[in-house]
Amino acid sequence: MVKSIFQHFIFLFILTNTINAQTVQEVRIVGCKKTKIDHVGRFLCVHPGEELDSTRLQRDEQVLRNLDLFSDIQPVVRDTTDGYIIEYHLKERTTLIPIGNVGVADGTIIAQLGVIDYNFMGNGSVASAYYRYYDRHTFHAFIRTPYIKKSRWGYSVNLLKQSTLEPIKFPEQDLRYLYDLYSAELLARYEFKFNNFLEFGINPLYEKYAPQTPEDVISPRAISIDTPKFLAKVLHTFNRVNFYNEYRDGFSNFACFEVSTAPEVDDNAFWKFKNTTAYFKRIRKRGNLALRLNIGIADNDYTPFPSFVLDNYVNVRGAGDRVLRGSREFSINAEYRQMVFERKIGAIQLVPFVDFGALGLSGESFDTIWKQENQALFAGMGLRVSVRQFSNMILRLDLSADLRNEGEYGFGFGLGQYF
Repeated sequence: MVKSIFQHFIFLFILTNTINAQTVQEVRIVGCKKTKIDHVGRFLCVHPGEELDSTRLQRDEQVLRNLDLFSDIQPVVRDTTDGYIIEYHLKERTTLIPIGNVGVADGTIIAQLGVIDYNFMGNGSVASAYYRYYDRHTFHAFIRTPYIKKSRWGYSVNLLKQSTLEPIKFPEQDLRYLYDLYSAELLARYEFKFNNFLEFGINPLYEKYAPQTPEDVISPRAISIDTPKFLAKVLHTFNRVNFYNEYRDGFSNFACFEVSTAPEVDDNAFWKFKNTTAYFKRIRKRGNLALRLNIGIADNDYTPFPSFVLDNYVNVRGAGDRVLRGSREFSINAEYRQMVFERKIGAIQLVPFVDFGALGLSGESFDTIWKQENQALFAGMGLRVSVRQFSNMILRLDLSADLRNEGEYGFGFGLGQYF
């Protein structure tokens, strides 16, 4: 009897130690200086007390890469008598970088200068501020905190004073309008899963617009507006793009629905919907295909300032400075990013691209989107120079030509990929 009990005890001892040797005893984050350990830990699926799974370890490594906060990620597994110790050795990127864009299209100079931190306060928050000259002067400040403490809730605040010179088409004439917007947006955010989240909120704003040269106005529709507005919006982001330094693989989708009212001008509500889908595919070892599709539709009641714009800065490289506005949009951007130089500190890519955009005019039939005068088609060659120590530090240079009108060219210089 005693011998039997002793043998049973030995069996349990061996079994217990076997299980312990196969389970995770501890998970350590090594190398974080600015980033908070709790912020990194919320994304990991390998936890102490669980059986070690190599696929989960690989998943954790990829998720940490997708945060784009670390230039190097090395998981290390240590086998001890008490179980496995998992160490994630991380090398942080510098996340405080300048914002900069310079462009020339259709004789117009565009310039933007500011600063952005992709890891503000070490918890993945994004904070930015910039000045932009785009015919006129614009100022912008923004902060987004994706997680409030350990919850799935977050928020963003967006302050904007925007002044532009807008091209407006009337049946009787084309005019340029002075446009001013003062906006304070507050959004709540809820994350269902990593990079699958919903945002919703309000945006009180104030709009002013008037013809640049009132003495030239002959259209009875060319009115001036000076009024407060109220806007509510719902946004959904689904992102399954995997990052590996400059390379991208996967797809993402962003959808936005807005409703706005201007009680002092019109009792009717104005609505807008836009969907952006992006697709990235690694081609062999050094190539990367990138595609982006924008589809938008809005209330088609006539307004001098419909929702969508054809523009060098927004959707068609080389098209010019806000050359056309409309209530329906279709645009597609296609580029192939070929790596020609790659080292640990950074890389250089050559990027041939084609951009196409089309707008349907406000208050008119859907067919106007198919008219060539409401479209832009440009192609060109770009250069990308990345510095991996810095988050999203990619110097972008694009030269483009109009494929339908010989002699029309565009130039753009900025930070970050075009999309």
